[in-house]
Amino acid sequence: MAKYGIVVDSSCDLLSSDIQIEGIDFTIVPLKIIVDKEEFVDDDSIDVNKMLKEMDAFKDASKTACPSPGDFMEAFKKSKEVFCFTLTSALSGTNNSANLAKAQLDEEDSSRQIHVCDTKSTAGHMILCINKTIECIQAGKSFSEIVAEIEEYNKSIQLVFTLGSYDNLIKTGRMSNFVGAIASTLNIRAVCRNTPEGEIQIVKKTRGQKAAYSALVDLMTNKKSLEHCDIYISHCDNIEAAETIKELILNKANTANVHIRDCKGLTSFYAMRKGVLIGY
Repeated sequence: MAKYGIVVDSSCDLLSSDIQIEGIDFTIVPLKIIVDKEEFVDDDSIDVNKMLKEMDAFKDASKTACPSPGDFMEAFKKSKEVFCFTLTSALSGTNNSANLAKAQLDEEDSSRQIHVCDTKSTAGHMILCINKTIECIQAGKSFSEIVAEIEEYNKSIQLVFTLGSYDNLIKTGRMSNFVGAIASTLNIRAVCRNTPEGEIQIVKKTRGQKAAYSALVDLMTNKKSLEHCDIYISHCDNIEAAETIKELILNKANTANVHIRDCKGLTSFYAMRKGVLIGY
């Protein structure tokens, strides 16, 4: 059994091989995307392109399924001190599953320490929380000190994003067909961020993707200085946009550390093809 464990759901966009540190067990608990009768498990082998094609072809709404408490229990049992990060509880039952698993294990073994953090976010925001946890562990801080630090840090970071398509929001009933059709026809792009409660807030509407990318970076720089800031850009089949945004960021803060990642299944489900999410 490892002393330290970091458990995260698959909306973080990481692969299992991305974090390999001696003394720390890193486990990704996958969500599932159900398109018609086919189930896509959001693990390292998911075929995102196939999933998106089937979503486009399927006329009805696709669905997601969060991990069960048992899935989290299995991951938690690998370590003595566990730090778990989940996507926002405002949009998913994943955080509830993790907390149910923690409650049961707390009764079974009081010597194991487990902290479940609702990041109120997803994607690169979650990667930043993971990195902060690793930093704290390697600094030799106690469990309670790490919990306090990552909870405070979680409040200081944010996610901004723009969707590639409104099709999925229309199919799931979160946007009317009329509004979606007008937005698509006029090439209107919504620039969004996560709220402190973990909900989606539309901050600005732009005409065209390039204007949206500039608005995203302006939104970031208005919140805080990006100098020496770690920034994670996740994109859904849109490396050109990710590179463009990276250049815009570096033009304003040339010491920023910008990382680019592909969206996995869950983030692709929401962002859709060409969508971009930025954790900073």
